[in-house]
Amino acid sequence: MSAPRISVIVPVFNAAADLTRALASVAAQHRDDLEIVIVDDGSSDPRTLAILDEAARRPGTSVHHTPNRGPSAARNLAIEQARGAYVLPLDADDYLAPEYLARTAPILDDEPDVGIVHTWIGLVGGHHGVWRTGRFALPDLLVRCTIHVTSLYRRALWSEVGGYDPAFVETAEDWDFWLRAVERGWTAREVPEVLAYYQRSANSRERGARAPGVSGKVMRRLVTKHRALYERHLDDALVGMYEHLMATSLTLERIYGNPAVRAALTVRDWLARRS
Repeated sequence: MSAPRISVIVPVFNAAADLTRALASVAAQHRDDLEIVIVDDGSSDPRTLAILDEAARRPGTSVHHTPNRGPSAARNLAIEQARGAYVLPLDADDYLAPEYLARTAPILDDEPDVGIVHTWIGLVGGHHGVWRTGRFALPDLLVRCTIHVTSLYRRALWSEVGGYDPAFVETAEDWDFWLRAVERGWTAREVPEVLAYYQRSANSRERGARAPGVSGKVMRRLVTKHRALYERHLDDALVGMYEHLMATSLTLERIYGNPAVRAALTVRDWLARRS
């Protein structure tokens, strides 16, 4: 059997509630040129381990078990074991639309100057809506992570930037990865369709990363690592952060100014006074 062209890499840590859906979404791509490489990052949940045992028996799927070291180390190990020229990270609680690879892989096939293909993201679980991903460019990437971790890219990119940094345990390992890629001249192409789904749950790592003190620590680590890049684009980065903050404030004002929301808040306050 020839080597697969696409490697879908899936880090897993006690993800029984969502892992089956994620793996089914890969199977729904209906391609014979892909493999699934799963790294179990120290799971202890029996249901998760049972799903992994069953997955390991499927053709084209490999499962590797390690002590818990975080998603960066798990993704790096998966890519080390992978054989494909293209890499698609997929977290165990996220999933793909059936057309994901049909819409993205041909771009890398046909355009050798493009290193990454990203799509719009459907927000599910504890958040709702569509994330219309932004530009893969500076200074945009200094302001915020403009594309999702589930983006198809060339394995050569991972090798050139040195993989995911295990120091980013709480969050932002993908942001750091994309910054190193754009700094080295890699380019991306957007597919303006919702082709991947990003779930936020009560146990999502992102929720912990937003806790007081944690997000600031992560941002400080990111700026320290990329200080020269931030200094070269300081004015644009600060302006971009301010504009992003103002846009968020305007969105909140529109939400709280909505008559239905205002009525709901009035009822909530009335009930609170009566309790």
